[in-house]
Amino acid sequence: MTVTAVVVRPDDEAVLVLPSGLPRIEPAGELWFPDVGAVVRAFAEQHGIEAYVLECLDAEGPAYLMVAIGNVPDDARWVTSLDEPLVEAARKHLSGAALAPAWTQPGWYADALPWIDQQVERTGPPEQVRSWGLSNVFRIPTTTGIVYFKAIAHASNVVPASDALPLLFAHEPALLQRLSAERPGLVVEPIAVDEERAWMLLPDLGEPLAEQTDVALWTEALTSHARLQRSYAETPEALLAMSCTDRRLDRLALEVPHVLGPNQATDELTAEERDRLGNRSKALRDAITELASFGVPETLLHGDLHPRNVAVRDGKALAFDWTDAALAHPFLDLVTFVEGRSPLSRDPRVIDAYLAEWQNYASLPDLRRALDLAEQVGELYQAVTYLHLVDNLAGPSRASMLSGGVWWLRKILADRSASLD
Repeated sequence: MTVTAVVVRPDDEAVLVLPSGLPRIEPAGELWFPDVGAVVRAFAEQHGIEAYVLECLDAEGPAYLMVAIGNVPDDARWVTSLDEPLVEAARKHLSGAALAPAWTQPGWYADALPWIDQQVERTGPPEQVRSWGLSNVFRIPTTTGIVYFKAIAHASNVVPASDALPLLFAHEPALLQRLSAERPGLVVEPIAVDEERAWMLLPDLGEPLAEQTDVALWTEALTSHARLQRSYAETPEALLAMSCTDRRLDRLALEVPHVLGPNQATDELTAEERDRLGNRSKALRDAITELASFGVPETLLHGDLHPRNVAVRDGKALAFDWTDAALAHPFLDLVTFVEGRSPLSRDPRVIDAYLAEWQNYASLPDLRRALDLAEQVGELYQAVTYLHLVDNLAGPSRASMLSGGVWWLRKILADRSASLD
């Protein structure tokens, strides 16, 4: 796989050209466009170019817009104009014509990197590991160990500004600061937070739960999450004050026509799929109504709780990546947590341990029925999320979210189609 880069100089946005043309590299292994660590390393190793990714210009190419932050080859030259489609795409992005977060502009790093140095004592350069329309993440070696810097896309730092829900939903740095103070030990505590710019530094939480084979760790992960959810059951309005999105069941019911009707994701379905999807409205509304009837309180929802968004260190499991946090039915988190590629995620011992935390509200058989309904409603929930992201992203990030939205629509069609149609 050949990756091409349009590398710009931060002070004047001149473009770097090698004797062979635009810089190209051959990174090892498969490449998913947001995971930019391999790209950044390969440019440094193969060309001596020190740069960070600003934006993916083409996920299929692939091609990236990058900003030089250090050395470039001696035989390179900087040009102010170049007749090349990728350079034109880069210029269009830099002009601010497309919806994009602040870190996709070259000058952003002049503020972000010094801020990191004000919070921690580094022992090496920040290593960019992920960058796309949702977040920009760096791995940073420090005197106290590895820490992670994360900037999130939020209404406060996206240009042009969006009048829709805050991007992406919750203000994750402020949310984690508040949750960790109120529920110490149940949520990761940020090392430092800049609320205005939606930045934070987090400690290294350990290895992904997905890589663990001890069922006790999986049980601990879900029961701890349930305890955190239950702790806010009596104060749902506090979650809204923390920037959680309101996705309670009555609001999800209002989203059914939008999700099932004409939209950018349903346009990607076949005509036969669209016809079948349109017939699911009553079934989904009935599932919402029955789920509400069990009396399990609506409370904190992670929104994207899967086994790679939970980490384990010293026997303790903590969820991270809380940008999708919401006030919603708690069981909807299991829709993403339980997955085919992680057999322990669906182990009955793990699921029953989670449900046992809710027996003050309903019997175990009723809770199992509620969980079945939550799987159906959760597919609707995820489709709502992806459609919102499609409306608030551009370029390859938008295309990725559109693909995810179509996937969830097809889940709505596939799961229990015989009983729900």
